[in-house]
Amino acid sequence: MTDDTGSIRRILVLGANGPSGRRVVQRALDRGLGVVALTRHPEAFPIRHDRLEVVGGDATDPATMDAAVSKADAVVSTIGVAYTWSPVDVYSAAARHALATMRRHGLRRIVVVTSMGAPKKVEEGGRFRRVMGQVFRSTFTRTLYDDMLRMEDMVSTSGLDWTIVRPPGLADEDGRGYAIQESFLDSPAMARGDLAACLLDLLDREDWYERTAYVATPGMRLELIPTIRKEMLKR
Repeated sequence: MTDDTGSIRRILVLGANGPSGRRVVQRALDRGLGVVALTRHPEAFPIRHDRLEVVGGDATDPATMDAAVSKADAVVSTIGVAYTWSPVDVYSAAARHALATMRRHGLRRIVVVTSMGAPKKVEEGGRFRRVMGQVFRSTFTRTLYDDMLRMEDMVSTSGLDWTIVRPPGLADEDGRGYAIQESFLDSPAMARGDLAACLLDLLDREDWYERTAYVATPGMRLELIPTIRKEMLKR
């Protein structure tokens, strides 16, 4: 439920047991929010709190999504899968069920994370970054990013109060402050702590309704090979 000022009091986090999802859950609790954490492996969820309810199940299952959405008043999706050559549909399937269930339960606010690399044509940044980005986009990230775009299309045409958040490569750090703008940010990395703060800040920001946000941690860098290896092996 929202409070008397319309501020969000309880959020549903999709992908809650991922590296970004756990940070969102913990920071939301630190801010005094209630949290519903949806994860396929509730027994492995490391956070415990009186204002936290951990729901076990798959975000692509309609009944699971209905039960989870009914307990919250806003949705934050941090769903992520490892880089793969195989077809990916978890982003779009989860979004389809989340949006339909939100309409049934009267929820309006949804914030979803995709990626700065999701667009099919890489036109921004320095030449090396554009070339490497296009190589990645057309090879082992293609199926993942294509499904992210399907999710973006569903969310942006939903008629709800949505924000799409596109970060660059993510680092397992607390963060130092984030940048946000509606056009491409020529910054290669973001701390997951900054991403979590950004997602929670956006919940009550009506100026970001129906907009796509590019976000990053200014000055942060990632080592390319270790980052790729971690993305290919995560979860």
